[in-house]
This record gives sequence, C-alpha cells and structure tokens, in this order.
Amino acid sequence: MVKFITICGLLALGGCAGNETIDINTDVKVQKVEILYCPAPPEVARPILPIHQMTTEQKQNAGEVAKHYKATVKTLMGYSKELEKVVDKQKEINTEYEKKKTELDAPVTPTEK
Repeated sequence: MVKFITICGLLALGGCAGNETIDINTDVKVQKVEILYCPAPPEVARPILPIHQMTTEQKQNAGEVAKHYKATVKTLMGYSKELEKVVDKQKEINTEYEKKKTELDAPVTPTEK
C-alpha cells in the first residue's frame, strides 16, 4: 500500500514538472451600461371621511347625515383624482423607461478608434 501511494505521488509530481506553458488572454473590454432607474410612487395619505366623524346626535338628524355623505363623496372624489395623477405619472415614467430600454437594446455598430 505504501509503495502504491509513493508511486502515485511521484507520478503526480512528475506530471507537473513539464515545460509546457499556458497562454492566457488578458484582454479586457470595458462595457459601459446605463442603469435604468424608476422612482417609487409617492405615498398618498388616505383622507379622514366626514361620515366617520359624526356624533350620535348628528346621526339622528337626516339632514346632517346627508351633508356628511355629500362631504364624504367629495373627499373620496378628490382622493381618487390624486391617485389617478400618481398612476398617470407612473405610466409616463414607464413609457420613458421603455423608450430608453429599446435604445439600449438596439444593436450598436462598432466604432473605430
């Protein structure tokens, strides 16, 4: 067993002792890539609805309930308009992103130095 290990060790060391050289290609090509960034959408705070601020006395009066419902509807319409503005801005950013992406994905012709 000892002879076998000794022979294997000598063969392994003998295999590394050759005069062969290995050529390694070390050419480096610098590639600049533009980073596409999309900002996070702004946070739109949920409104406090007037209908939830009614007292028990106001809930007994039909006129007060109607006024609070009207104010709640107006508040929710304003809130939905704010959300639509955010969505429209994100759509605009997305189209700009897609344009830039197609520009970057287009094949580039090599330029001469």
